[in-house]
Amino acid sequence: MKNILALGNAAAAIASSLEKHDTYKIYKISNLEGTSKDPNHYLLPVLESAEMYEALNILGKIKFLKEIKKEVTFFVCGASTSAALSLKILESLYKRGIRIKVVYFQPEIDLLSEEQTLQERTIRNILQEYARSGLFENLTLASNKILEGFVGSINVFDYYKQINDTFCDSYHMIEVFKNTKPIMSTFTRVKESCRIKTIGVSSISCEDKIFSPFNQEVEVLYYFGINEEKLKTQGNFFKELTTSVKARMTEETKAYFGIYPTDYESDYIYVEYFSPKIQQITVDTE
Repeated sequence: MKNILALGNAAAAIASSLEKHDTYKIYKISNLEGTSKDPNHYLLPVLESAEMYEALNILGKIKFLKEIKKEVTFFVCGASTSAALSLKILESLYKRGIRIKVVYFQPEIDLLSEEQTLQERTIRNILQEYARSGLFENLTLASNKILEGFVGSINVFDYYKQINDTFCDSYHMIEVFKNTKPIMSTFTRVKESCRIKTIGVSSISCEDKIFSPFNQEVEVLYYFGINEEKLKTQGNFFKELTTSVKARMTEETKAYFGIYPTDYESDYIYVEYFSPKIQQITVDTE
């Protein structure tokens, strides 16, 4: 079972989209209402500033932190005021020898105050620097603005839920494929230096749609979930696939793939981008 620790209301809501899967043990630290009886939720006080959250001395009060062993994936949105607690929590986990992965969600910057924008940029860059230094296994970037484009028409009541589900459905399927033996693959160990990443969806022709702006990707991993009958009967499929993957490569970028037979009628193809470089998230809103 994979541990997920979500800090802040936004991250807690995103993590909730994974609760339908029994492969995750989800812990939340937020001030969401209606969660006081959940033993895996710590109810934060509502404070006015990031500085006030940063000054909180509450780690000893969050009993479930001691339940987290070996590894954890930390969900956080940099615009949440309580995100100021991130470094304090991550430091305590790191000192216990826990392997840490971080998933960072960027809100729509245009809607933030000047103070929130500064905080978001600061937290995002610090977490990326920590990932590059090896304190974290890796850091995954996702942009709400880009995720919105995957959903199409969204009503106000379901806005965040649909965006959260879009990310979590892809995140979960990539985790499933990573823990499933492919019938064929060219996967190799990702370079130690490539700790900044994003994920997304793709196609047989490797037309990628990733969840965050991303530059200078060094390694690209494709997970091809293909109908099993199609794999058995379509004689030219493998040639088309390898041609597409080879075309994706450049002198700077290497691409690898795994093929997974499925019972689904449609093909489900996911992609991961990896880079050693700090990513500056800017989204064209035009």
